[in-house]
Amino acid sequence: MNAQLSDTDLLGFLRGRLPVRDWGAAHLRPLPVAYTCRFWRLDVPGRSYVIKEFFPESENNPLFPTLPAQEADALAVLARHDLSPELELFATSPVGTPVLVYGYPSPENNEIDVAEVAELIGRFAALEEPIQGHQVFPAGFHEVLAKGDEMLALIPDSRKAANLKRLRPQDVLVSRGQVHQSLVHRSLCLGTIQATGVGARLIDWQFAGLGDPVEDIACFVSPGLATLYGLHPLVAHAEELFLESYPDQKIVERFKAERTGYHWCFAAYCLFRHETLMQTNAPAARAYGRALEEEVDLLLRLK
Repeated sequence: MNAQLSDTDLLGFLRGRLPVRDWGAAHLRPLPVAYTCRFWRLDVPGRSYVIKEFFPESENNPLFPTLPAQEADALAVLARHDLSPELELFATSPVGTPVLVYGYPSPENNEIDVAEVAELIGRFAALEEPIQGHQVFPAGFHEVLAKGDEMLALIPDSRKAANLKRLRPQDVLVSRGQVHQSLVHRSLCLGTIQATGVGARLIDWQFAGLGDPVEDIACFVSPGLATLYGLHPLVAHAEELFLESYPDQKIVERFKAERTGYHWCFAAYCLFRHETLMQTNAPAARAYGRALEEEVDLLLRLK
């Protein structure tokens, strides 16, 4: 990893780059570190900023490559549609790492309404404006199952992989068909939705690309993904309200038919990360192991 960017260095870097009138009233505090980024929050009267410093080499991932420029491109488009905060800065830090800053009017409270989230997600799934440079990801039941197979093939000696293969949904459960691809976030959960003074906004677009909006619904209700973000899985009532409030019920019906494929693929990813991180990052490996258990429990309930 590159040299650490200190709080003092960060403030010096941001001065003159952000439209802050009174730096004497600014308050900077670090936020919890994620797997691919460090975060800070900068509060000034009436406005909040989140600063993300991306770790190097996080783009080498079989399912969730971290692409900082992709997030910057997404924010530049989505903010115009009231779907994300505003992109304030995308630059290289003094220690050579990509730094992205987004800003929003400070909220009076941080409560997030599940029905509002469903409406927000449905609106960006229907967005037709293209975003340059986005990757194309597996879309639809059969493609995501094949991606799961591919990841398990990378850990051929894993005994847990053999057990997970027994839970693999059968291809014949869903008829093959053309999937209309749209922008997908790919890590949607309550941890990637920001309360702002003008309503909820979607954040953390570094994994985004073109795919199937069913994936975002599967992410939002995934207990494994919630666990990775340090959150409690959605309770049944909240999941039902979310699905009822989603604007396009045809996509919801496809989700209900195909969700096991997406959950199984995510379980395969969690197992891959659990097995491959054991020697280099044991805490992260354990976190993926807990997420794997949650997703497997869900698959067993859905059988």
